[in-house]
Amino acid sequence: MISNRILQTTVDGLKAISRVDLCIVDADKNVAAKTFDNVSECLADAISFIDSPAESQAVNGFQFFKVEDDGNLEYIIMARGTSDDVYMVGKLTAFQIQNLLVAYKERFDKDNFIKNLLLDNLLRVDMYTRAEKLHIELMLRELYILLRLSTKRILML
Repeated sequence: MISNRILQTTVDGLKAISRVDLCIVDADKNVAAKTFDNVSECLADAISFIDSPAESQAVNGFQFFKVEDDGNLEYIIMARGTSDDVYMVGKLTAFQIQNLLVAYKERFDKDNFIKNLLLDNLLRVDMYTRAEKLHIELMLRELYILLRLSTKRILML
């Protein structure tokens, strides 16, 4: 999950560009980031939107958008206003948050891969396939394997 500080920076930047108030509610129904103070007036609508099958919806002067990761709801984006411009800003915000989720997930996967590689928790075949999936260059993969083998030999001594 993305830190609230990153989410707040993102919505502040998008509001500065678009002049549209935004709010992000996480899957646990907590406000993660906002650009306006009276969030409580639309929070009930956002919570009811969580259970709806719609991807986006306009209710009581707000546009609501879902951000999902692997089919699981992660965030609800609320954009104040009902015009086409507000809809576009809300969709852009949802797209940005979706890309942040992918980036954080990929970073965590690479860190976890390196940790398991150094701890000798991977089979040789798994090393190559996971490195390829994570887009780790061949030269770097060889270096990691060399490091792993050398630490293994040092531990054996």
